[in-house]
Amino acid sequence: MKRTFTFLINSASNGKTVKSFLQNGIQLSNSEIKRLKYSEDGFLLNGNRVFVTAIIHDGDTLSINLSDNKKAAINPVKGDLEILFEDNDLMVVDKPPFMPVHPSKGHVDDSLANIVISYLADNNDNPVFRCVTRLDRNTSGVVLLAKNSFSHDRLRKQLIEHKIIKIYHAIVHGETDREGTVSAPIIRPDTATIKREVSPDGIYAVTNYKTIKTENDISFVEIYPETGRTHQIRVHMAYIDHPLCGDFLYGDENDGYKRHMLHAYEISFTHPVTGEELTVRSKHDIW
Repeated sequence: MKRTFTFLINSASNGKTVKSFLQNGIQLSNSEIKRLKYSEDGFLLNGNRVFVTAIIHDGDTLSINLSDNKKAAINPVKGDLEILFEDNDLMVVDKPPFMPVHPSKGHVDDSLANIVISYLADNNDNPVFRCVTRLDRNTSGVVLLAKNSFSHDRLRKQLIEHKIIKIYHAIVHGETDREGTVSAPIIRPDTATIKREVSPDGIYAVTNYKTIKTENDISFVEIYPETGRTHQIRVHMAYIDHPLCGDFLYGDENDGYKRHMLHAYEISFTHPVTGEELTVRSKHDIW
């Protein structure tokens, strides 16, 4: 499937090269620029093929044609897919609990990726799974996906720069403070396990939370992570002695819950093409 993006050059980019505009003006990756460079009509300046060294001027039109020939290495499997937002460049879906995002040993054909690949193929979109945000298998809620390499590059850049804002809802053990911040570095001490722990030798990680209510020694909390380390919320809440209910890895596996009670409730980001500020919420919750 081909996706065309057209940019009107303004005075701020006057005199720059095509390559400079692609790199700095629209933050296209070097690998994508290289692929466009060798494509028949990868980029056109005022409708004409040019080299990346061509000079652009105020009022010029630069078109980028993404013809994504990448093949999916994931089996398409039909299934229920709850779409919260979709256009030509991205999707936000509501992932149920107990479903892995990617295929893995023991879950070859029952992941979110399998269902998304099938959906994209059925709708004449290129069936490539480009996941921007990820969730643990037992964590439910919003997942952001890109539909083309251009959108994926720009959304990943937002993620790295902490410009994608996520809000989680969780149920934890104990009576939590009204609000708080956990700033504690996280490390994976042993490559033989998936478990993480707080350590001064770890990577910087910060989690903010606000308590919504507490009853029967259980607290309902809204969580705002500033960073996105693996298992960050689970590790941090256990670190302050309020492990997630149902968390077999960091809490009590025999507390009566069937899975760790964590839900990605809301995500906010800038649309990679239109520049629109978007906020998408899950239609479900765990409270």
